[in-house]
Amino acid sequence: GSHMLTSFQAMVELKQKILTSISKLADRDTYQIAVEDLEKTIQSLTPETLPMFLNCLYDSCSDPKPAVKKECLHLLSYVCSLHCDSTAAHLTKIIAQIVKRLKDSDSGVRDACRDTIGALSGIYLKGKEEGTNTGSASLAVGLFVKPLFEAMGEQNKVVQSGASMCMARMVESAASPPVTSFQKLCPRICKLLSNSSFLAKASLLPVVSSLSQVGAIAPQSLESLLESIHDCLGSTDWVTRKAAAETLTALASHSSGLIKEKTDSTITVLETCRFDKIKPVRESVTEALQLWKKISGKYVDGASD
Repeated sequence: GSHMLTSFQAMVELKQKILTSISKLADRDTYQIAVEDLEKTIQSLTPETLPMFLNCLYDSCSDPKPAVKKECLHLLSYVCSLHCDSTAAHLTKIIAQIVKRLKDSDSGVRDACRDTIGALSGIYLKGKEEGTNTGSASLAVGLFVKPLFEAMGEQNKVVQSGASMCMARMVESAASPPVTSFQKLCPRICKLLSNSSFLAKASLLPVVSSLSQVGAIAPQSLESLLESIHDCLGSTDWVTRKAAAETLTALASHSSGLIKEKTDSTITVLETCRFDKIKPVRESVTEALQLWKKISGKYVDGASD
């Protein structure tokens, strides 16, 4: 009985110590010391003290100071990197906490969410497609993807955009990309890109570039992806038009084998966008056009045969 009591007391004291350190993150003079204390605490966490530590980090979400929220997000990924076996069971809750913070008004906090998702992806998405653990990798992809797509369904451009940034980073950061699981994202991305109530197309298009980069564009989704990108090229929002052209550049750079036989309609659409009134859009369109013409093999020195 007395052992239980002392361990409970030790837990209460440790929690107090952690909360004190977290509050010290708010002050520039004590920030560095607090970070070092919290990192030391993380190094000595046990399976018993880990959940309590995670809860302390979750509570930092309501802190008024962005510096505190950003550091606590960083510490979340630090805990996972040191104790990845123990934190695996908490991954659903950890990701939910990060996604919840995408509505933060501070863009630095939202960037920290993206970085943390990237770090977790590097730790947990190590899918060897061949062999035994495909199951666990695709399961892990689901843990990331489900809450991110849910956030994209909220009628809030900031949240939609943050979730899109997180998804692109998740795809790029996977230690060995579970390609089959990533290919399944393509149809859902197409759907959002052609949905008028989805407001963050300029942030979602780079997810297509990231999928291309890791070789995870589903061949059967290519046609509808290209259609969606063509639609975005005609958007009234120039940032979306630019993002669409950049995505076509990425496809030309990383998925040329896939698009080789399907260049005509894209070249036609790009030709019509060459005279966009916004200079950065014109530049991106020109770059995409040159690459697509080269892949088509029908153009020599920019002129048609």
